[in-house]
Amino acid sequence: MRFINFRPLHFPSLLLAGTVALGGNCLASEDSYSRASDVLAVGVPLAAAVISVAHDDASGLLQLSKSEALTLLSVEVLKRTTNKTRPNGRDDRSFPSGHTAVAFAAAQYMQIRGGWRYGVPAYLAAAATGYSRVKAKEHYWRDVLAGAAIGMATSYYFTDNRERVSFGMMFGRDSVYAHVNTSW
Repeated sequence: MRFINFRPLHFPSLLLAGTVALGGNCLASEDSYSRASDVLAVGVPLAAAVISVAHDDASGLLQLSKSEALTLLSVEVLKRTTNKTRPNGRDDRSFPSGHTAVAFAAAQYMQIRGGWRYGVPAYLAAAATGYSRVKAKEHYWRDVLAGAAIGMATSYYFTDNRERVSFGMMFGRDSVYAHVNTSW
C-alpha cells in the first residue's frame, strides 16, 4: 500500500513540528546538536510507524520493525568489535553512528513505501541527524556514512514497495481486449 494524499499526518508537517519543538536557537552548542540528533533519531522512525498505522499498513509496519531491529543489531555488533574512540573521547563506541543508522533505515522505508514525496523530507531529517552527531562531537563523518549505509541497506532488504502489475486478455468472436492493471 502506497501512502497517497494523507494530509493530516503529512511528514513535512511532522518534521516542522519537531523542529519547532526543539526551539529556535537549538543548533548553537554541542548539547543542542546532541538533543536535536536524539529527537530526530526517534522522530523519523516514529513518524514512519505512525504513518504506516494511519494507512492501515500492517505489513509495512512489520517491515519497518524488522529493518530497524537488524539495523540496531548490526550497529551494536560493530560498535563492540571495532572499539573506535569518539571525537569527544567519552568512550570507544564511535563506529558506526546508531542514531544515523535508525534515521536512514526509516527514511529508506518511507521512500520505498511512500515514494519521493515522503522520502525526500525523511532523507533530509536523517541527514540532519548525521550532521548533528558530527557537530555534537559524538561521531566522525565515516561513522555517520557507515550508519547511513547500514540503515539504508537493511531497509532496502526488508521493505517491499507493494506495487503489482497484472496483464490480462479476453478474446471475443470478433475482438480482442487487453488490459494492464497496477495497484499499490
